[in-house]
Amino acid sequence: MPLYTYVISFKGSTHVAQSSHSNFRGFINWIESIPNLSPALRQELAQKAYRGEFSAIENKKHVWKKSIEISGSELIVHAIQTQP
Repeated sequence: MPLYTYVISFKGSTHVAQSSHSNFRGFINWIESIPNLSPALRQELAQKAYRGEFSAIENKKHVWKKSIEISGSELIVHAIQTQP
C-alpha cells in the first residue's frame, strides 16, 4: 500500500502526518496530528473531512489539496503519495 504524507495548515500552524492506506481519501487519521483542537472542533472536522473532493495540484505528480472550513477558519490538507 502507498505511504501518504499529509501536510495540514490551520490557524497559522502546520502539522504533518503519515499513513499507509489503499487511498488518501478514505481515511482521516491525519486529524490526530492537529494538537489543541477542542472536542467540538475535532468532531466538526471529522464530520466535514469526508465531504468534498481533493483536487490534483497542477504540474505535480501524486499531490492533492483539500480545503475545509472549520468554525470560520480555513483548514488546508495536502496529501502527497511519498511511496508507491
